[in-house]
Amino acid sequence: MKKTTILMLVCLLGTMNLFAQTDEMKYRRSSLSMILLESDNFPQKDYVMKSWNNYPFPDKYNQHDISSKSIDIDGIKLTDEDLKAAGFLKDTLSNVLQITKAEAIRPVRYLNDEKTLAFELPSEKQKYQMKIDKIIKDQKIVNQLVASWFVKDGKFSMDLVAERGMYNASEMSASIASGNVMSSASIMDAGKELIQNTFVTFTKLNYFENEPAAKLILEAAKVAAGELKTPMQQQAAIKAAELAYEKAKEGYSLVSKTWLYKLKWSEVELDAVYKMYNSEDITSDILASDAFSLEFVGNQYNTSIVLGGKDLENIIDKATVRNIDNAFAKLQKQNDVFKPKIPVSSTGPIMAKIGMKEGISPGDKFEVLEMTWDEKAGTTTWKSVGKCSVDKKAPIWDNRYNAGNGPDGEVATDAEGNPISASQFKGSKKIQVGMLLKQLK
Repeated sequence: MKKTTILMLVCLLGTMNLFAQTDEMKYRRSSLSMILLESDNFPQKDYVMKSWNNYPFPDKYNQHDISSKSIDIDGIKLTDEDLKAAGFLKDTLSNVLQITKAEAIRPVRYLNDEKTLAFELPSEKQKYQMKIDKIIKDQKIVNQLVASWFVKDGKFSMDLVAERGMYNASEMSASIASGNVMSSASIMDAGKELIQNTFVTFTKLNYFENEPAAKLILEAAKVAAGELKTPMQQQAAIKAAELAYEKAKEGYSLVSKTWLYKLKWSEVELDAVYKMYNSEDITSDILASDAFSLEFVGNQYNTSIVLGGKDLENIIDKATVRNIDNAFAKLQKQNDVFKPKIPVSSTGPIMAKIGMKEGISPGDKFEVLEMTWDEKAGTTTWKSVGKCSVDKKAPIWDNRYNAGNGPDGEVATDAEGNPISASQFKGSKKIQVGMLLKQLK
């Protein structure tokens, strides 16, 4: 078994180096499922939804499809039992001062006509978090994620695990059938390297006309101007407010809210799945199991100003995609577990296919990782072999949606006129093609 696994590892490393020399690199990526939280109608919703449906899936992750792709979050109602489970409706606010302070932060529920007794209610962010947690539970989101890993055509299968991890599917299946699950290095390795790096995002999109908000700001500015000492000062302040209004009222604001969750995975969850190996209805068994759970990683709110134009559909499409890309870039920087590993595509100079879409800047530092064999654990591991940084003197690859440096969106070029299709780094000569880069904070 040990010799077989080492042979598999040698083949894996050779495969990584082989693919690293091509444009289509094959390496172990984290897996991601994306769910849209639908909202009530808003301006230009058809264009926004069309853009979402055509959104180019983030290429630094494996697309991990499940049946739940779009959910009406406004239709999710929170009961008192839900509120109590989240810690609300327990501590009574018993005087006016407490209630006034609470109301400045979040809504309250009054318990008497005199409004001297009340409960704190969740803020908008907390409410959406609770609704998402309810969706996860009621729609068995985590169970769907697990089933996608291990079910194919209604039967137990290791094909997807083998494909994404470059393992031997037959060998893994044989280990399961013989009951040697926990002694199989490749299966344990897959749990650590692949399955536990499964993520799901919930994204809510809204689109607002800027004019109503700009109007409110203008009216407030006029009131403030009326309190100035002289008519000249008042007129100057009003004129400035009106000019600001004219600029601010145009177009729309696109607001995206993204919540990120990660699959909790250990030998406990692994064992729960493999006990279902001989199940006659593996899908139903996984969906009915309470052995699996998701852990919240973080969230990100983003706002983009979208000005009107003749081709509004394309303008909205570009703004929507870049807004979502920006949310992913920020979630990656803020949460180490969600950061993708990017393979070095060439050396002399060091190049990697990461750029403006991922939010990198000149001088950003990256850790260089190399896959090694952990003899003691019997699994692969990533060893830090150095650091590198984005070259401050070289242009960063503009891989944003619909990017280009000309009026017709042609591909950006370097000083010699060569197309830029990767970003350049400065680092040790020991860095080799196929090693992976992971951004440091």
